[in-house]
Amino acid sequence: MTLLPALRRASVLAFLFLGTSAVQASVAFHVTVISERVNKTGVKTSLPARDTQDSDVLLGPHYLSVRDGQHLSVLDFATRRRYVIDMAASTYDTYSLFDVAGFRRIESEHRKGLAGALKAGGLQDHVTPPVYEEQALSVPATRRRGALLPQVLDGAALWSLDGQPLLRLGIAGSPVSGDDATAFAQYLRYTWGGHPLVLKMLADGKRIPAQFTLHYQEVGGTVARHFRIGAMTVGAPAAYTLAAYRPRPPAADASPLERVLAQATTLPPLAPQAHPALRAEAEKLFAAEQPFDAFLIMLEDHFSTGALVEKLSPRQQLAMQQCQPIHDLTRGLLAKDQEGIAAALATVQELRTQTGLEQPVLALFEGNLRAKLGQWPAATALYLQVLQARPHMAAVYQDLGEALLAQFDAPNAWRSWDAGRAMAPTLRQFRKVNDLEARLLSDYPAFFADGTAGQPSTSRPASSTKMEGSTNLP
Repeated sequence: MTLLPALRRASVLAFLFLGTSAVQASVAFHVTVISERVNKTGVKTSLPARDTQDSDVLLGPHYLSVRDGQHLSVLDFATRRRYVIDMAASTYDTYSLFDVAGFRRIESEHRKGLAGALKAGGLQDHVTPPVYEEQALSVPATRRRGALLPQVLDGAALWSLDGQPLLRLGIAGSPVSGDDATAFAQYLRYTWGGHPLVLKMLADGKRIPAQFTLHYQEVGGTVARHFRIGAMTVGAPAAYTLAAYRPRPPAADASPLERVLAQATTLPPLAPQAHPALRAEAEKLFAAEQPFDAFLIMLEDHFSTGALVEKLSPRQQLAMQQCQPIHDLTRGLLAKDQEGIAAALATVQELRTQTGLEQPVLALFEGNLRAKLGQWPAATALYLQVLQARPHMAAVYQDLGEALLAQFDAPNAWRSWDAGRAMAPTLRQFRKVNDLEARLLSDYPAFFADGTAGQPSTSRPASSTKMEGSTNLP
């Protein structure tokens, strides 16, 4: 396939993103993907045996975009954001690139557990070979020492690993720079998957193939995806801007989760007087001999502003030491075993009955205890209840994110974490997600590689709106 000097259909994407600043060259092309599915005997599925998807792809500096009809997805590796643009409605959604690697990681562990359960049940024939899980998710399932092995078939090379075919690669293709080849591998990684060794080979090859096939195996059968690439242009200017679009507002029937997360992106920062005001309220409660209520207000202050519970007078300290509900609450929250956690849950529920179910800190603690018991939907509902009443309680977004990730909702998990960190970036509760992102960068650097720079980017702006997770993976 030769490089066409004139702009074709795929390169129209370049003009959708032209900015006023200096722009760098890009590679644009049209891709047709034909998926052919062969189910095992007795397997019933609503998925079609044959499906075709056409897309226009632009590999720009620091980003890539994929257009399917009226929807345009942009992956920005410099800012680690993803955008989905509804071109008909002139709106966009955004979320973090971290949620992709984060989801693939927990999904890989989930599939390992499923394989173990199938083996234990004597259903070995239904277990997907690990190499195909790696092909689907683009993450290594195990430490691997083998290499891809080629076999020449009808003018193409069939590349296999552990005896399993992964890639059929034709000889026709277009030479491109190493940066563009890396960006092409990223396009596959984020949309169709591809084994890490396959993607590395394509990136190192410094060309974009005209035709190739990726092979997958699932519990229900096999899938072959045939890629045909054409209408390629090189050198089209490209720099994207969202100036013509607006964040997508929540629908009239949006869920409480969507409303809470959408609202979080529009909240003004807490006023400087928020901490003094909450502390003054606690002082009034101490004066009224209500130490438990004062304690809860100080905790709300901490979860909102990060302020520590300190500078108590000797009289206030004595009042707290003599307050039985404080002892019951703190002892319950330290429970480790299931029996102790269940008892703590009963204690918190009783305290909520006494103080009022709307009390936000106790509702948060009940959510945390239910999370420890694996009651994730119930925990999520309680976190949302708290945030509907106290949207500035930044620490709650950390707990909500954990509950969402446990339910495999990685896009909304990162939306929640980003919202909380935007409100209170130094809050200690967010160390866990910061550490998680550091591990993802270390374990899966290819997901964050910026082809232009040759290194992962380092910026991490906060999320501002919701975007539904979009993937074509099995």
